[in-house]
Amino acid sequence: MPVLTAGAGLHETLALLTSQLRPDANHKEDMVFLKDVFSERSLGYLMKIHEKLRQYERQSPTPVLHSASSLAEDVAEELQSGPMSTEEQELLHLLTSPHLKAVLSVHDTVAQKNFDPVLPPLPDDFEDELEEESVKIVRLVKNKEPLGATIRRDEATGAVIVARIMRGGAADRSGLVHVGDELREVNGVSVIHKRPDEISQLLSQSQGSITLKIIPAIKEEDRRLKKKLHPPALFDYIPLEDKATPCQEAGLPFKRGDILQVVTQDDPTWWQAKRVGDSNLRAGLIPSKQFQER
Repeated sequence: MPVLTAGAGLHETLALLTSQLRPDANHKEDMVFLKDVFSERSLGYLMKIHEKLRQYERQSPTPVLHSASSLAEDVAEELQSGPMSTEEQELLHLLTSPHLKAVLSVHDTVAQKNFDPVLPPLPDDFEDELEEESVKIVRLVKNKEPLGATIRRDEATGAVIVARIMRGGAADRSGLVHVGDELREVNGVSVIHKRPDEISQLLSQSQGSITLKIIPAIKEEDRRLKKKLHPPALFDYIPLEDKATPCQEAGLPFKRGDILQVVTQDDPTWWQAKRVGDSNLRAGLIPSKQFQER
């Protein structure tokens, strides 16, 4: 029985697997189907291409030139500037052929690593309406495929809410959009007063990239914690003078009488909180009630 070597590629594995298929009276049609699929020449070519790409990735070669197209154009121009021998005419013919130009253009694109889509800059005023809500700017890249999310209008608040995320869609693959998120803008266009069908059309018409302004969904437990306020602070707290804090730079300084809004109590020792009325939206660490009592 043939044995694969340690360096065997996918196409060799596929060829060995094909050779080991044996007729089975109970699954004759299935075996014939598998053998036809594995023996398909195009599949073998794809396996070889995949193996070459993996080998290229492991080697991580650096391009010798970043502008092969420009060099070819300069050489062609130099050849045309004077009398040419037979070899030079043949070289000129090769350098000016559309196929070689396309290959060199692809080479330059990969060498310069400019094949990623060009995304528009973020709007300068996207923080104007932050207030006390946590607004997130999400930028997705998609082709002609749909966004992969449905929306609905919340009857109580009138907000536009993400109702469903379709598995495998652009929104799902990004991991940045979730059910319950509130949609505020699409590519800088406010959707607060638009009908759901107008919003859906706006989403479907966006090609290449789409920028969403959303307010992330808040879990009920987090919503309850956000509404919970500490009594006025009974002492001054300076994190830089507290050796017990896990990170002095992340601490929230406060003075006696300040009202603190607890954001999360996940850590029993160090809570995250914000000062009520503070324009800074970022929470800081404060000692928990249990830690203070120690």
